[in-house]
Amino acid sequence: MLHILHRPEDLKTVNENIVPLLEGRQIEQVNFPAPDEFSVKEDDVLLLYLSDKDLRSFLVFAAEKALPIGILPHPENKYTSKGLGISGEMKDVVKSILETDKAQELDMLCCNGIPVFQSLNIGSIFLLKKQEHRNNFLSEIYNIFKNIRKVSSFSQKPFLLCEGEEKIIHTSAVGIIVVEHAMSSLLSKRVVEDSSVNDGTFYVLIISPQNLLSLFIFLLRSLWPIKKPITKLPSFIGSIKASNLTIESTNEFEYVADGEHFQSKNINLEARNKVLLLHQESVYSGTDEEGENGGSNGGTGKKSLKIEGLPTGEKRDELIKRKLPILPRATTEEFQELFKVLRENARLTSAYMVMMILSTLIASFGLFADSSPVIIGAMILAPIISPIVSFSMGMVRYDISMLKTGFKTILIGTLVSLIFAGGVSLIIPLELITSEIEARLSPTLLDMGIAVASGIAAAYAHAKEGIAKSLAGVAIAVALVPPLTVAGIGIGWWDWQVFSGAFLLYLTNLAGIILFAGLTFLLLGFAPFRRAKMGLVYTFIIVLLVAVPLSLSFNRIMKEAKVTSTLEGTQIEQVVLRDVKIRFGPQMVVSVKLVGTESLDPQSIQIIKEKIEEKIGEPVILEVVSAIEF
Repeated sequence: MLHILHRPEDLKTVNENIVPLLEGRQIEQVNFPAPDEFSVKEDDVLLLYLSDKDLRSFLVFAAEKALPIGILPHPENKYTSKGLGISGEMKDVVKSILETDKAQELDMLCCNGIPVFQSLNIGSIFLLKKQEHRNNFLSEIYNIFKNIRKVSSFSQKPFLLCEGEEKIIHTSAVGIIVVEHAMSSLLSKRVVEDSSVNDGTFYVLIISPQNLLSLFIFLLRSLWPIKKPITKLPSFIGSIKASNLTIESTNEFEYVADGEHFQSKNINLEARNKVLLLHQESVYSGTDEEGENGGSNGGTGKKSLKIEGLPTGEKRDELIKRKLPILPRATTEEFQELFKVLRENARLTSAYMVMMILSTLIASFGLFADSSPVIIGAMILAPIISPIVSFSMGMVRYDISMLKTGFKTILIGTLVSLIFAGGVSLIIPLELITSEIEARLSPTLLDMGIAVASGIAAAYAHAKEGIAKSLAGVAIAVALVPPLTVAGIGIGWWDWQVFSGAFLLYLTNLAGIILFAGLTFLLLGFAPFRRAKMGLVYTFIIVLLVAVPLSLSFNRIMKEAKVTSTLEGTQIEQVVLRDVKIRFGPQMVVSVKLVGTESLDPQSIQIIKEKIEEKIGEPVILEVVSAIEF
């Protein structure tokens, strides 16, 4: 016999839409709530046409009495059917119930004794109002953006998680998500390993970001509609797989179980193994404790913990005290460790002086020898990047002591390098501008771009423990010592053009790294903006002043490239222009090789000069090398 349990007000709907589909089977209609004496025989099936709220209360009773049930689609049944993997079409559901011979046993996740079929969410960031729940990507994104106005109130709250009498972790979190299996929500599909609906366990995801930016990026990444799961969770997410768990807090917290809002200081979660007798087809049919549909790690029923990155102790207490910042903010421990290193790096030591002298000498000989490998070796030896990074931190923290110490070390290192490079230029009886020296005489905005990227890399390498070995690469990229050495050579030669061009390149690298290393420290949370703004403003003004001559130089290079490409290979008066080179002065000088079948007289060269001026649109001084092609 079939028994249909429904609310009295749903009697008409049951008679019109459900009874005709039962193919004349013997039925009994029972009003909900069922009377105390209500019972079913061994081969009977109880059909439930109830809302989520009614099902939550009745299914506990059905599990205790081992009643075989079939759940029918109801307008207010949005969570139970989806959580159990049941089709939403009435015709299909009834057909499945009638054709099923044996009920399958399913687990039931309960929170404080109340069934949870899709997910339980703790924390305001994950709250989804009942009427908004559509379980699809667009609705999830809509709700995230709708709640984004509340970000100023987001903060971490303390939670104690225990399994029975055993304490698992005392941590803090913005939110906690509890699901029985990976298909329970869009979020769990991406971040939970494949798991069985029938293995006697559930998953708890503990979300503990230290800033809103990382949380927002993770939410978008996890909800993006692609099938491939996230193989590696960010460090601020902890994962617990267990069969029972207690979550406690010092204050009442709000949580949402299948769209229903509750408040409590503690909740008890348990996965009741195979207590539901579902007499119909489910998408989870066939999943069991052997993990037939549970993936590589799912379906084992074993407890697992991945909570290494969650805050505990002093770090937890510090996060609880303040609201969640938008950008990263370094913890006291991280700040103290880095500040200690940078204070030491800012000091003027004998080792620093020796290495500055040696790197300058090596760079000087490499420049005169026109040897790139030797110059790269000098870049690696140069220690000047360390006090520059310390100066950047002093700027954003407005630490006068660190600023003075760093400035003194940078200044003395600069003067020592200029003196020793000038001394080498006086000793070596060569006043020849090699290609390596020439390469450092005309800095452009491209060099500023290199300095910017290098400043970010230098600050990041100092701030992140474990990647300090990459500082050698940063030193090569910034290349502070070679231009400083060329400037010293310019002093020794008493050549203003050599000195000014090379020293401008040095100032470009110096200003770029100071400003953008400071900005990097600011974004990594090592200083509040209100403290850093004055130092950043002053440095930005210096960068702008340096950028003016760099812009002019960049425009000159662009013009040189344009003129060269216009003239190179051009044929004028049966003569081909080769090896075009440009020099700028009061008037542009064009040096060119004229290749033809006959020697050229002055009149022919004058005609070619006029044609060149016509092509580039301005008068030039023409330097000619004539070549005859046989």
